[in-house]
Amino acid sequence: MPPVGGQRVSGSLKKGALGLLDTLIMAVAGSAPAYSITASTAALVAAVGVAGPAALWVAFLPMIGITVAFSYLNKWRSDAGAAYAWVGRAIHPALGFLSGWALLSLSTIFMVAAALPAGEATLDLFAPGELHSVTWATGIGVVWFLGVLTLVTIGITATARVQVAMTLLELGALLLVGTLAIWNASAAPVAAFSWDWFLPTSFPSFQAFSAGMLVAVFYYFGWDVSSNLAEETADGEKNAGLGGMVGVLVIFLIFILIQVAVQMALTPAQVQANSANLMPALGHAALPGAWASIAVLAVMVSAVATLETQLLQCTRLLYSMARDRVIGPSMGHLHPRFQTPWLAGFAVAGVSLLLFAVSATVPTINLLMSDLINAIGVQVSFYYSMAGIACAWYYRKVLLTDWRVFVFAGFIPLASALFVACVGLYQLPQLGWRVCAISIGTIVIGLVPLWYYRRRYGSRFYTDPPECAEAPPR
Repeated sequence: MPPVGGQRVSGSLKKGALGLLDTLIMAVAGSAPAYSITASTAALVAAVGVAGPAALWVAFLPMIGITVAFSYLNKWRSDAGAAYAWVGRAIHPALGFLSGWALLSLSTIFMVAAALPAGEATLDLFAPGELHSVTWATGIGVVWFLGVLTLVTIGITATARVQVAMTLLELGALLLVGTLAIWNASAAPVAAFSWDWFLPTSFPSFQAFSAGMLVAVFYYFGWDVSSNLAEETADGEKNAGLGGMVGVLVIFLIFILIQVAVQMALTPAQVQANSANLMPALGHAALPGAWASIAVLAVMVSAVATLETQLLQCTRLLYSMARDRVIGPSMGHLHPRFQTPWLAGFAVAGVSLLLFAVSATVPTINLLMSDLINAIGVQVSFYYSMAGIACAWYYRKVLLTDWRVFVFAGFIPLASALFVACVGLYQLPQLGWRVCAISIGTIVIGLVPLWYYRRRYGSRFYTDPPECAEAPPR
């Protein structure tokens, strides 16, 4: 797909560098199952009690619906900008820019939220006495972040190889810990397994249901990196979307396994006491002595892996936006040897390091993580809902030509988008001014670069007519 804005950037991303397995691994790593579990389970339990499994499978339904939308949108246009390009070309260019800006802002915040558990896990292994020190956790998180930035700059092939190894290690550790925790707890469980945990009627209230959905949305976020890597994927029109769908299915099964293990093996008090570091606590319930460190290792690997995918996602998005001339062209410059948007990577790194400095001043990691998770959940709701709506709107003229197009390109994406959007909107007033300022404020700030670069470059992205499908997708 040629760039809309007509910007001439130096070179192109490395074509065909990734296969279907690579994109699947990237989707799983982007959601960072071990990290999401250790950072979010306490918030989920606090919101819905024993209805954690129900919250995870209910949230899975709209999330798999959004992956279907991404798959159909990739068939139309495989673009490193993904939702930015789709929303901008199908609905309105300003909404497309803000969708891209929302991903940039939430990914930058997410990298801080991911680096903190990486720092904590490292301290747990090598300096447990400093485990709850915000300064130490932030400092070590910065070291991990800079190491990942170097790897991402070196090239997509090397990055993918490292990512495959880390993600397989993470999944193996989670399967081991979850299975053994259930096995050990089955004789005398904290709470005996019950199918009622999976029933929607197990939610204490509608408010609890809505709060649980927002946390669950955060659980799943990150799989969409596979679409941002579509231009570097062999048969990207097909494999990028398929990798995302299978990846979400894999992490859903892992989330359910671990949630059941947590509810059988740990008391609610233990969950809350380890709210920012849950997997190590579950590891002690699953494995004896030093073997429990496997759970700590899983969290560290998961956090580092998701730092990698978020950097990949941000740099590819910036590359696409620069190519379309909706931001400065320097963000589209590729490294002459590695074919990666290296200047975009350093720009994201600069902003992230500033956020690291701010996070080091927060009194406790638990407070910081709670605010970050809720803010990201609201932003993800906006970003995913815009993509789902864009899918239904782009295919609107051909929805009645084939029942499969109507269901999978129209009804499912639109219903999923509306569900996710309503969760974010309903919960926003309940989250306090700090979360509102982070989530809404960072998106609104995007109006400034939108206005500035539109006036400066006059990109065709803003003036070309919207696109619409005239024939059913292949």
